[in-house]
Amino acid sequence: MFKRLLIDYLKTGCSDDKYDENNRKIFILNLFALVGMSITGVMSLIAFYNANYTLAIVLLVASFIYFLARFIQLKIKNHVVSSSVVLYSLYILMFYLIYSGGANNTGPLWIFMVAPVSLFLHGLKVGLIELGVFVLIISILLFTPDNALLATTYTEDFKTRLVYSFLTTTFLSAFYEYSRHKSYVDLTNLSIKYKALSKFDPLTHLPNRREALNKIEFEQNRLNRNQSSLCVILCDIDFFKKINDRYGHDAGDFVLVELSKLFLTIIRKQDLVARWGGEEFLFLLPDTDKAGAQIFTKKLHEVLSSHYFEFQNKSLQITVSMGVSEVTSQQDIEQNITLADENLYKAKHSGRNQTVI
Repeated sequence: MFKRLLIDYLKTGCSDDKYDENNRKIFILNLFALVGMSITGVMSLIAFYNANYTLAIVLLVASFIYFLARFIQLKIKNHVVSSSVVLYSLYILMFYLIYSGGANNTGPLWIFMVAPVSLFLHGLKVGLIELGVFVLIISILLFTPDNALLATTYTEDFKTRLVYSFLTTTFLSAFYEYSRHKSYVDLTNLSIKYKALSKFDPLTHLPNRREALNKIEFEQNRLNRNQSSLCVILCDIDFFKKINDRYGHDAGDFVLVELSKLFLTIIRKQDLVARWGGEEFLFLLPDTDKAGAQIFTKKLHEVLSSHYFEFQNKSLQITVSMGVSEVTSQQDIEQNITLADENLYKAKHSGRNQTVI
């Protein structure tokens, strides 16, 4: 129960996309705000108990600021603003702890949390710039002669080792952030690649059967709402097996790729051409009735009649057979595709290089 509540609390403001980098930042921001608010709140009470009222008030203010950052995230849903509130208030708190020494001069030891938080929330480039400024300021505080800018005293060895240790932590945090971000980018690119493979044919780069079916369903729903027209065309390359047998499968692949490019030059922006399977293609023509589909198929036949595909010094002329179905609201997707396929069958068995509507 507690674990579920904690996870829901930390995920507040995150989207459903698990690969969104902003979700990671919001999650860490919520976590840091919660931890920061809790720790500084408890330490403030301890400081009050020990009569260190100045430190107690500073820690109490810091605790409130972390709470405020969480409130900002919930209200304006802008993690950039809330992360800046968290980070820069953390810087100021660290400056104060170095200046005052905190409790028993242990305050400077808290600075090591600054590097990983800065780099994660603001990224490698901006984070390193901010950390460079942070190191410069604490160096001025620590190494000004006679501790003129400090309310306490540290040994030279402590100050030197503190800065060296912080630089080492910063280097390791930067290396980790670089590796983490690179892994995230690689994973995201891989996800995009596999997502594309699930929608597009790897050879022709046209939408595949699954994507075509999704598009048909979308257009049919639109047709039902708007009472517009829609045509489906199944297209098959004539004697494609002879091309493979005579010239090899490389020639067949070449024809499929080049023919796909040609199709893309003919269709309108709102149209879709997809590789249906093998040497079959599917055209989806929104706002097109049977007469419009007939004009389209006639144009395609005419273009192919004068087009030659040049493969290894050989000119290949291709013809296609097509079957057309006009989609109606009374038929489902499978019925419309079946009708187009039946018309394609008729076109092929009536001599090929023709269209049946």
